[in-house]
Amino acid sequence: MLFFERCLDWLAEGGRLGIILPKSFLDTTQSLVARQMLFEKAKLDGVVTLHKNSFQPDTGVRTCIIFLTKKTQIELESEEADYPIFLATSQKVGQDSEGKPIFKVADDGTLTDKLDHDLDEIVRDFQAFKMGELVPSQYRYSVLRSEINERLNINPQYYSPHLNESIERIQEFGDSDGWSVVTLGQIESGVSIFKGPRLKTENVIVEDPTDGKNVVGYFVPGAMLQDKRDSAKLIDLSLASKKQLKDFDVVTVHEGDLLLTRSGTIGRLAYVTKLMDGQIVSDDMIRVRIPSARIRYYVAAFLLSTNAKHQMLMNEYGSIQQHLEPSHVRDMLIPVPQDWSDVSDLIEKGKQFILAKEASDSAVSSLMEKGFDYFIEPSSANQ
Repeated sequence: MLFFERCLDWLAEGGRLGIILPKSFLDTTQSLVARQMLFEKAKLDGVVTLHKNSFQPDTGVRTCIIFLTKKTQIELESEEADYPIFLATSQKVGQDSEGKPIFKVADDGTLTDKLDHDLDEIVRDFQAFKMGELVPSQYRYSVLRSEINERLNINPQYYSPHLNESIERIQEFGDSDGWSVVTLGQIESGVSIFKGPRLKTENVIVEDPTDGKNVVGYFVPGAMLQDKRDSAKLIDLSLASKKQLKDFDVVTVHEGDLLLTRSGTIGRLAYVTKLMDGQIVSDDMIRVRIPSARIRYYVAAFLLSTNAKHQMLMNEYGSIQQHLEPSHVRDMLIPVPQDWSDVSDLIEKGKQFILAKEASDSAVSSLMEKGFDYFIEPSSANQ
């Protein structure tokens, strides 16, 4: 706080300052005197709260950036006029807690060479704000000086016009001891969330599994959600071109994948069991691939929650049929405990959901292979 005061003293009249401070500066009682000093001596131009990994692995202190302009003597002596203040919250910074870069994932599942961060977007919106052309969004907007309350709370989250109750509840975890809030795409290293390309299948469809050399199932969302395995089309990969094989490889699902519907009724959850490993699912389902089983169980419990559904609904688009994109799922906020034992019950329930899917798939497969039809075959009845 002494350094902040000294920076204000160093500024010339009309001089501008951008300074990184602990996030606690924005709304705690301990920093109230410093905020009073800010508004007495300067005009607040903007506040950006930074992602928790911004300065990792060197420090885990949550930080923010304050932008201000020092008042002139005339402004100090006259009654202050109302003015707008830019507010933003960074949701991703392009690196994990170990300082390793996080790159954007294309919608076809391939890794790009671009860092996955939103700082450029914040800069563009700040420039638009200065020109009076800002279009408010969920994490970037403005408030008037007169709207700042008597506690001089300047935390952007406090003034968000778009965060619904579900989002606000998630954000509260970020200010709680033992918790942090991250995007789903950055909940752990190696997470992949994508939809894959639109497939061309006319030339590779066969009628019977024995009709081809390398036949796999091709499933639409309804077949995955309603256990209608027999409604799947059959694809003979030996008939596919190199381009088709590449596309089929991207949309091939693997045991442990979580699948979300992205068109029509968005956000419905399916799970890829051991028996479904290696099958093909259409691009109408977004893949959520998480390496750690424990975190996968936790994410499954989250994706089945009303909170997750609300976050997805906030991003749906379309004039006729509603759609959701992988980026919307990657950017969903999820609370993460420092001690995973705090959410052991949720993890266990997510695990039970997955085990139930495994048991259901196994039972259906067994009945189809050696069920009633097998029982009434004469050759079986005589054995």
